[in-house]
Amino acid sequence: MKCITCGKKAEAKSEDGREYYTCSEGHENSRMILNEGLEHYRESGEVVHISVGALIFKEGKVLLLNRRKYPFKHTIPAGHLDKNEDPDKAVIREVREETGLEITDPELITEEKLEDPCRRGADYHYWYLYSKTLEKDVSIELNDEADGHSWIELSDLQEIELTEPTEYFLLKKGFNDL
Repeated sequence: MKCITCGKKAEAKSEDGREYYTCSEGHENSRMILNEGLEHYRESGEVVHISVGALIFKEGKVLLLNRRKYPFKHTIPAGHLDKNEDPDKAVIREVREETGLEITDPELITEEKLEDPCRRGADYHYWYLYSKTLEKDVSIELNDEADGHSWIELSDLQEIELTEPTEYFLLKKGFNDL
């Protein structure tokens, strides 16, 4: 992992329950550079990471996670594709890793490139967005990327600080009544 400011080796540190990165030059950032092992490509000089996300619905509410890693906002379960990973398998893996939920047959609802700065240094992501509606009560088991979760009424989404792609998909694209 490298410092996003100077490119020197960076180390992770935790402050107020959030993760930051520092280097020997004293730079402290909420972002770093780490492309190794991730599916990515270059376009017009920019690194574009490939990502998946899942809109998980239950009883008219959507599942949001409160991130403790940059960006420090509410988000849907999502993450980067590993090298050579299939998006259909990656979304199932990401949902399991971040929530403990075992989902099957999520529906791909869109794929597109968005401006979306991430903690691993890319400013753009090519997104595969999926949807899944749960029919029964579930137990959520968070990993270290989030410090809380909520099932949010769709009418309350405007009141919550959302990550850029979550806001885009739920409020601007209107994927909130699937």
